[in-house]
Amino acid sequence: MDNKENKLDEKKIFKNNKIEEKKENLIDAITVQNQKIENLKLKLLQNQKKINDIELRKLANIENIKKNTEEKIEKIKKTEIERFLKSIIPVIDSLEDILNLSTTVDIKDQPIIKGIELTLESLLNILNKLGVKIEGQKNKVFNPDIHELVSRELSKETLPNHVISVNKKGFTFNKIVLRKASVIVAEN
Repeated sequence: MDNKENKLDEKKIFKNNKIEEKKENLIDAITVQNQKIENLKLKLLQNQKKINDIELRKLANIENIKKNTEEKIEKIKKTEIERFLKSIIPVIDSLEDILNLSTTVDIKDQPIIKGIELTLESLLNILNKLGVKIEGQKNKVFNPDIHELVSRELSKETLPNHVISVNKKGFTFNKIVLRKASVIVAEN
């Protein structure tokens, strides 16, 4: 019976060894699978980070495009406004020339001249409301940024380097010189 018992014990041991071996193989397989899962999780996190970075870059790019577009639109607006304002200056000159001529030929009190005066006044008021400034007032210090020197003359009434008279008004808009005022300046 010992022999039978030994064989049974051997079978049990063999069976237990097989079970242990299967357990170990199963544990190894689970460990490998867990490692694969961890690697996949890590890759997923990395990919999510890449996607987030790409999304942030896209948003930043969209904001930059929006900002650049707004700046370009503003620049175009300013350029077109400046161009428009420069085109009005000759009209102002013409109206002023008519008014100056009307005093010379003594038709200053004619209704049409009054209409021209009102038109010029309205136009200058509108430009003033838009931010256009008239440059070239008498007795102001000569400024080469806004004045164009026509000539210098001796003057007892005006301080040296100050405007004696204005041949043509100058105009500025938002610190942009649309036209320099043509002026005569007092000498020292």
